[in-house]
Amino acid sequence: MATQGGRGESPVPEEGARARRLALYSTAWLAGALPLFAVITALWKEFPTFGTTGTITIGAYALAFPVVVRRLGVPRRESFVRFLLAAGVAFAVVSILTGWGNGLTDEPFTTPRFVTLLWAHQNPYVVPLVFNYVQYGQTIHSYSIYPYLPLLMFFQVPWLSYKWVTLGCWVAMVVLVRKRFDAGAMLAQPYVVVMAASGYNDFPVLLLLTLAFVGLDGRRQRWAQLLALGAKQFANVIVLGYYALRRDWTNVLVTLGVSAAFIVPFVLWSGPTVLCSAVFANRLPSCPSGGAAQYLLNYALWPVWVLAIFYPTMLLMVRLSSEKGWLSRRRSLRRIEMEDLVRIPSGAVVGIAGALTGVSVFLGWGVYAGGSSSSVLAGVVLGVISLAAWVEAMDRWKNSPLPLFVGPSSAWARHLVVPALALVLNLAAVGTAWVLGRPPLDGEIVGAFTAATWESIAFLPHKRSDAG
Repeated sequence: MATQGGRGESPVPEEGARARRLALYSTAWLAGALPLFAVITALWKEFPTFGTTGTITIGAYALAFPVVVRRLGVPRRESFVRFLLAAGVAFAVVSILTGWGNGLTDEPFTTPRFVTLLWAHQNPYVVPLVFNYVQYGQTIHSYSIYPYLPLLMFFQVPWLSYKWVTLGCWVAMVVLVRKRFDAGAMLAQPYVVVMAASGYNDFPVLLLLTLAFVGLDGRRQRWAQLLALGAKQFANVIVLGYYALRRDWTNVLVTLGVSAAFIVPFVLWSGPTVLCSAVFANRLPSCPSGGAAQYLLNYALWPVWVLAIFYPTMLLMVRLSSEKGWLSRRRSLRRIEMEDLVRIPSGAVVGIAGALTGVSVFLGWGVYAGGSSSSVLAGVVLGVISLAAWVEAMDRWKNSPLPLFVGPSSAWARHLVVPALALVLNLAAVGTAWVLGRPPLDGEIVGAFTAATWESIAFLPHKRSDAG
């Protein structure tokens, strides 16, 4: 074999492999980023139309990112996590400096400023913070009552923009989990870095929780967990749920006691009305400055983090239960393979994301074409096409057997029947909504989820009767 410079094999094959790997990594990043940017753009331009549907859709895409990575055939290497980290930092720097894909929240301006009320001897849970700030050339008026736990306002670096602080917390969090491929890919994905670049205040708390449950070189940091209990309410729910599921009642009581200890001084200061902000984040209508509960763009960060950190443990528990526990007996009766069982969560996420994709396309078509009967029908068809394309792409439809069909018909024919029946189900739901005098969107939501359920069930693997 020809060599180069007498020093062994030519580097060309290795360089080619590196280039292909870089192209695959870039494709995976774009597969996570483009749907995210599309929905965020829709929210910017037509928020009254997309609203909560859009924010939930973004969360579903974020949860489905590991499935996308697996379907693309990305090798389970730390180099992919490092690539996501580098790509994310590059995007975030450009985003923060230029405003591109940024400005999604006022938290980088309000959260660190609440501490000024304490320095003025005013209770931030009672006294509103009122000021104007400028973000990317736009002057915005802010009026808010502090809705978090007291420590969060102190997690800042003086004279440094809060967006750089949250970005630094994201980088540190990814570095801590970089050797865990699934956790690293989940936390380094485009959705998470977009939230960090916009300055959402979840990241200092998520970093503390990562230190608490992943640790430094495997050594968990108890102090970080205790600090997280005084920062943001989602952390308290996660820690409390963790110990409750483990039936560690001592730590359940410690968690409740530490959480209360952070709030009690403010209750003694201004009375029980403080609890509306400190416990319920002013989301109850009965709160003095409260409003209706709503799903916000950053809320998906928390289930993303939980799955990234705890999914391997959850999977191990399912495997053990399927071998020796009650699940083992049920599995043997229904002849369910273990690998089929562990695919159910990813199948559910794919189905939910597919349904929301269909709803989003339906809404987008309505914005473009109007609300006439023909437009609604066209929107349903386009929604089902996008739903079917998503589900089949995620389930590698060309290689999937269809247990619900028998006979000599070709795979192509059978794979056309499934989307056709999904379309019938969706049209029936929208038609029923029309008959009942409900908005077409109600029928589309019901129809899309019904169609996605059908698509997911139809493509579930089944136990083969042959040895192959």
